[in-house]
Amino acid sequence: MNDKFLWVEKYAPTTIDECVLPVKLKEEFSSMETIPNMLFIGNAGVGKTTVASVLCKTLNTDMMFMNASLENGIDDVRNKIQSFATTTALFGDYKVLLLDEADNLSPDAQKSLRALIEAHQDNCRFILTCNYATKLIAPLRSRLQEYNFTYPTDGKQLKNLFVKRLLEILTREKVKIEKTDVPVLMSLVERGYPNWRNCIHQLQRVTAKGSIDAGIVNQLKNEHISTLFELMKAKNFTKVRDWVAENLAQGVSDADIIRMVYSEAKNYMKPQSLPQCVLVLADYQQKAAVVANQEVNTVAMTVELMMNCEFN
Repeated sequence: MNDKFLWVEKYAPTTIDECVLPVKLKEEFSSMETIPNMLFIGNAGVGKTTVASVLCKTLNTDMMFMNASLENGIDDVRNKIQSFATTTALFGDYKVLLLDEADNLSPDAQKSLRALIEAHQDNCRFILTCNYATKLIAPLRSRLQEYNFTYPTDGKQLKNLFVKRLLEILTREKVKIEKTDVPVLMSLVERGYPNWRNCIHQLQRVTAKGSIDAGIVNQLKNEHISTLFELMKAKNFTKVRDWVAENLAQGVSDADIIRMVYSEAKNYMKPQSLPQCVLVLADYQQKAAVVANQEVNTVAMTVELMMNCEFN
């Protein structure tokens, strides 16, 4: 019996077939018979860590999980990782180290890890996940096969697949569903795409009372990207700042906001402003990898868009 409270854990995929992925990636992972040293690149919530775990489980491989946001120094690499990499696998010919958020490793830790990958490749394989691959040194990246979790801008088929997944979850949780609730599920997926983790978190939030809560749904609509464009058009700085703060607090990442603005700009901005919008987004996306406060950086981005772009 699965007694996990969080649906994102309770209903996590157990096979590659259950993962909602772009077709090419899904085909590659489905055909894998052995795990090479890999680097998974993509935004938060798109399935990088899930796929790595599923691959190890499917191929019956020993795996150790390590979060580089918490353990990112050279001592962590030398002690914990080296200790794991040098011991013999209990099952199969090799074991796997899953290093999550590897872009948080210090430069010295990355150099040390590079050496370990080379020295223990027969006994241990490495799967690294990251949001910003540019923060990894080139000698480390060159020792890994890179897989980009890039989703199509429209992604209608993937969105529909995930709506079906949400309906299955609601059925298993015995949540009361009406036909009129399907558009609500579609809007949840549209809002979070391709951050599947956030979609499931929001689903659990709006159905906490056993049915879909209209009040919370209306709140989510206010947090939708369309509201941000309306506020920027009105040049309402205070509410723009509140919108950013609220979304970040709800688990929407700065990268998600940039992606949503990029995807929807054509629907809310005049054509002549789109090139300027792209330049602003690219500038602040680069800054996001090094700034101390993501909220300040994201608010600054929206202010620049608000002041320099024309809206429909």
